[in-house]
Amino acid sequence: MFNSVFLIISLIYVTDLCLLVPKYTRCKYDHTPRKKKLIWKGLCIVIPFLILVAGALILFLTGFADSDPLLVLLPVGMLLCAIGDIVIEIRFTKGGFLFGFGHLVYITAEILMLRTLHAVSIVSFLILAVMGLLMTIKFLGKKHRFLMVLYNTVISVSFSLGLGLVLQNVNGQVLVGFGIMSLCISDWLLARNKAFGSNYPMSLISLIFYFGGQIMISTYPYLIQ
Repeated sequence: MFNSVFLIISLIYVTDLCLLVPKYTRCKYDHTPRKKKLIWKGLCIVIPFLILVAGALILFLTGFADSDPLLVLLPVGMLLCAIGDIVIEIRFTKGGFLFGFGHLVYITAEILMLRTLHAVSIVSFLILAVMGLLMTIKFLGKKHRFLMVLYNTVISVSFSLGLGLVLQNVNGQVLVGFGIMSLCISDWLLARNKAFGSNYPMSLISLIFYFGGQIMISTYPYLIQ
C-alpha cells in the first residue's frame, strides 16, 4: 500500500517539474497577465506543500511521530516560502523577507536534525559568506547592500547545514538536506539573473532548483516510516 502511494506521489512530482514548472517559466516571457501567471506559480508550489502536509497529518493521526517537530517546522518553512513566492512578484523586498523567515525555519529544522557540526559545513559557510559579501559590494548599490548581505548570510548557513545533513546520511534527512541546498542554489541563480539579465533557460534552471528543492523536502514524512 505504501509503495503504491509513493509511486503516485512520485508521478505527481514528475508532472509538477516536467509540465507545471516549464509552463510557469514560459509565462514570464510570453506576456501572460500577472494574475494568470501567479496561478501557475501557485500550482507549482502547492503540490509539494499539500503532499508534505498530508504526510505529516497521516503520521500525527496514526501516532507514528507525535514528538517530531520537523513535521511542523518543514510545512511552516515551506508555507512561508510559498507566500513569499507570490508576494515577490508584487513587492520584491517583502517577498525576500518572507523567504528569509522561511530559511530561518529551515535552519531551525536542520539544527534539530544535525548530530554534529561537520568541519565541511563550517568551511562551506565561510566561503559562501565571503563570496556573497564580495559579489554584493561589486555588483550592488549601497541602497540594498546590507539586506542582501544579511540574506546571503542566512542562506549560506542554510546551505552549509544542508550539506551537513547530506554527509550525516540519516534516512529521511538526506533529501531534506539536498532540498534545502537546492533552494539556496535557486536563490543564488535568481541573484545572478537579476544582476546579469535572464532568459528562458536560466530562469527554468533556477525554478527547477527551487521547486525541486521543495519537492525533496516534502518527501520527509514518507521516508521516516
